[in-house]
Amino acid sequence: MIAADNTDRLCHRCRRNSRTELYGPPEVPADFWDHEVMVAAFADRDMGAVLAAYRRHPHHVSRVTQDRMASWLGISQAQLSRYETGDNPIDRIEKLRQFARALRIPGDRLWFDRVGIPSQAGPADHGAPPDVLAAAWDASSIARSVEETARSDLAISRRAALTGAAAVAMGPALVEPLQRWLHPLQPLTRWSSSAAISEEELAALQRVADGLRGWGGRGGYGLARKAVLGQLEELAERLSRAPAGPTTERAFFIGAELSKVAASMSWDAGMHDAAQRYYVLGIRMAKAGRNDPFAALCLAAMARQMFDLGRPEDGLELVQLGQYGTRRSATPTLEALLRTREAWAYAQMGRVREFHRAVGQAQDSFAQRRPGAEPWWLDSFDEAELEGVIGARMRDLAGHDPRQAPQAEQHIRRALTLRDPSRVRNRAFDVIGLARTRMVADEPEEACALINQVLPTAAGLASGRVVRKLHDFAKEAERHRDLPVVRETREAIRGVRTA
Repeated sequence: MIAADNTDRLCHRCRRNSRTELYGPPEVPADFWDHEVMVAAFADRDMGAVLAAYRRHPHHVSRVTQDRMASWLGISQAQLSRYETGDNPIDRIEKLRQFARALRIPGDRLWFDRVGIPSQAGPADHGAPPDVLAAAWDASSIARSVEETARSDLAISRRAALTGAAAVAMGPALVEPLQRWLHPLQPLTRWSSSAAISEEELAALQRVADGLRGWGGRGGYGLARKAVLGQLEELAERLSRAPAGPTTERAFFIGAELSKVAASMSWDAGMHDAAQRYYVLGIRMAKAGRNDPFAALCLAAMARQMFDLGRPEDGLELVQLGQYGTRRSATPTLEALLRTREAWAYAQMGRVREFHRAVGQAQDSFAQRRPGAEPWWLDSFDEAELEGVIGARMRDLAGHDPRQAPQAEQHIRRALTLRDPSRVRNRAFDVIGLARTRMVADEPEEACALINQVLPTAAGLASGRVVRKLHDFAKEAERHRDLPVVRETREAIRGVRTA
């Protein structure tokens, strides 16, 4: 009860207890993080939204102002405001860790780092997907791991997947378990004596996989991803009962294809943890299918995910693991692809000399291709893709060395000239990359004109990765926010982000 002469909304004891909040966040109960405002923020995987939700949480006895929270986080009020509105997305692992530690966010709520912050979670959720990095590397264990993971993911909703799944593994926790793919598998003959997969059954599986593969580049989460996971679960269940033989190995390779598609869909939806699981499963199934080059392709995709998360050192280790494992079996196209991923890491780290060396090696390898000698699953890495990747990575490097910007633009423009018009999402990436290059060259009006050209396409794609590239442009354009065209373009991007 508050005394009649007390004009404050708090009693004396509550006011005294709230003083500690001036020096740091208050102690909060465990169910604080389960409130709907927090659950929604975690589902968006946006630390700015988490900060805003924390401040507005009804648990607080006194209002948590931006000034107060900014003092807890060691930033300015203006910075915090930009984080909360999304004008300056928080995408660096170090900053995400810093804020999570400051607010004492439980480790099981974090989507960005399995090893960076000790978990404060309670007992493990028995409904969570299995740890695919810890599973044994033999054919039966691989099949069971795929079956259990797909079944687990099919059983939970998107919201539960976004809020309850473990964060991605990084550093030694990621790289060291994957080194085991370099060793031979236990022979298949030791683990099953059931009926073999027939050629007819294999052909049917391949037809289904071919149909599902086409959905991988369309973005979104919904029914397409569930269809891929459902087929993957059925295939893994069949493989768990299949004996050794060439059709079994080829069926494992089909499973590797489906796993990679599931990973791409998950990543596009912003579910980095699920994407990582399926990339790992793709590597494991490719190994069981005796297709080390496809395993290296999955490693290259995982490396790209690490670059997206701001972890170029981890990405480089994954690429080098793929290069070493296929040093005797890689085709010229695969060698070129892996070299571009190597260059990607160097670009993010600002290592100009190493970047150009890797790009030169990629171009040399690509020039050695022979028609009909490359696997079909490398068809998408054509000349347009090579030029687009080199150009985009030169643009990244221009952030460290602006002299790289003109060359970056030349490569991206060549990619647009060569790109198949049906590759709509890739063309969107090219245009956004070109716009970001013009921004580096201090041509904000031209950059915004390019973005406005691609916005209708981006809105129709429903691709999380395209939207995140637009986020990056909006962040880079902030220094020109006084220009009306920049303000209008950033506002238009915000509309696509929230559509």
